[in-house]
Amino acid sequence: MSTARRRFGPSLPTRIFLAFAVVVVAAGGATFYGSAAVAALRHELTFLRQRALPLLDDLRRAGLELRAFDEALQRAAPHDLEWVVRFVPNARPYARIDALLVRARTLPFAATPPRLARLALGKPLPLPQIGADLAYLRSEATVLFRMRADADVAALVPGLRGLDTDAAAFDAIVRALSQAVADRRIGDASRLVVELRRMIRHVHGALDRSERTFEAALAERSDAAERSETRLQVLVGAAPAFALAVSIAMLLWMVSTVRPLVALTGVVRRLAAGDRHARAEAGGAAEIGALAVEWNRMADALALREAELLSQREELGRTERLAALGHMAARMAHEVRNPLSSIGLNAELLDEELQRGATGEPHEARELVAAISAQVDHLRTLTEGYLDRARPAPVLAARVDLVVLVRSLVDFAQSELDRRGVRCLVQAAEPEVVVDGDAGQLRQALWNLVRNAWEAMPGGGRLWVEIAAADGRATLAVEDTGPGIAEAVRERLFEPFVTTKERGTGLGLALVREVAVAHRGLAHLVEPRHGSGARFELELPR
Repeated sequence: MSTARRRFGPSLPTRIFLAFAVVVVAAGGATFYGSAAVAALRHELTFLRQRALPLLDDLRRAGLELRAFDEALQRAAPHDLEWVVRFVPNARPYARIDALLVRARTLPFAATPPRLARLALGKPLPLPQIGADLAYLRSEATVLFRMRADADVAALVPGLRGLDTDAAAFDAIVRALSQAVADRRIGDASRLVVELRRMIRHVHGALDRSERTFEAALAERSDAAERSETRLQVLVGAAPAFALAVSIAMLLWMVSTVRPLVALTGVVRRLAAGDRHARAEAGGAAEIGALAVEWNRMADALALREAELLSQREELGRTERLAALGHMAARMAHEVRNPLSSIGLNAELLDEELQRGATGEPHEARELVAAISAQVDHLRTLTEGYLDRARPAPVLAARVDLVVLVRSLVDFAQSELDRRGVRCLVQAAEPEVVVDGDAGQLRQALWNLVRNAWEAMPGGGRLWVEIAAADGRATLAVEDTGPGIAEAVRERLFEPFVTTKERGTGLGLALVREVAVAHRGLAHLVEPRHGSGARFELELPR
């Protein structure tokens, strides 16, 4: 088997598995990539809509609100410092940074796509370090360092030296501003308002920079999402086309794989139809190639066996013919001996009558001559029957209308039928029943059946000759009202030399059977339909 596989290629199950695997991998790859693209796009849109854009809006809103505080503080008059004291705590710039910082720290985790999308599409564009920038802004001490260097501000804000962040300095300035307003120190309060505005503008500037950086990064991710959507649209159209193309390619491959099997089937049919030279070409899968080789080997063996059987059949036919010839010669000698004895006796009596001369009765001589003639006719009939049996004529294929054949034969035998008192009825199921055969042999077979029928009715009777056609076969039936056929001879009725008549040769029905077999038909005795006589049917293919 391994040699056959090396010669013919992969086996049929292997080819089927490979084709199925390629189709599954192609369809699965397209489906996997499509699912990954859909998952990535859905995640990106969800991230942008629920996390990134709201954070960007909050950054923008915080910057706008701080700018509004700055503008409000700028317009504040010295006599409105109490309003400033009530207004400034609502600014809370560093508290806003704390709220944004909490959300910014979770942003990278929310921006990470699912594992399926990362496996198929790789990592997305990185986001800027918004959380790190905000955290640095929350913990820096840039403004505090400047205020410590300003002796006037340091004098107005107690404890400024012990602070470490701008956020703590902002709260300290607010407390100092509240105390200055309460003490009605307008100049100190105005100086502290200026410092507050500087801190608010500092925070606003940092938020504005973070906003622009974040907005640019989101714009890039948005563009990447749009490109992903475009690729997904192309994929939605290309993936089925790709899977279909792969499936068609695998189908064509399987058709080419199975084609040797179809060819082998045709070879089997040709051999069954009689083409003994039909051989298969070894090729394709291992099993098909091995099957073709074994089939050719079997066909060669059958051809050899058929040649041997034909030779044996010919030898057997020669042996049977010799045996039949010997049997026929013995029967011929037996049949001829009695008529010859009768002829010799009548010839002696005729000689005696002739020696008497005119003294004898003339009618006696005539009777002797008639007896001799009858015996000679009997011998002629006997020898003709043996010759017909021994040398059957070949079948001359032609179109024969059985209806015309039957009517012409009945017309020919009508005078003999009338003399014997036999009434013949011809019945045809169709106006024309045509078969391929030899009109002469079919007429001879029909004549034997009709003659047997009237000989079975010496006192007269009825004779039916029927022609029928059904299922691609034609049936020619002859039935009489005679005594019928005894059960003892029914099975051997078509054998040579078997007869139920006293002076019959037993060759008529044997000739009928040979004509039927030569025309690829059948001849048999069936139950009568019109009485208790004998009914013979001759079946022929149409």
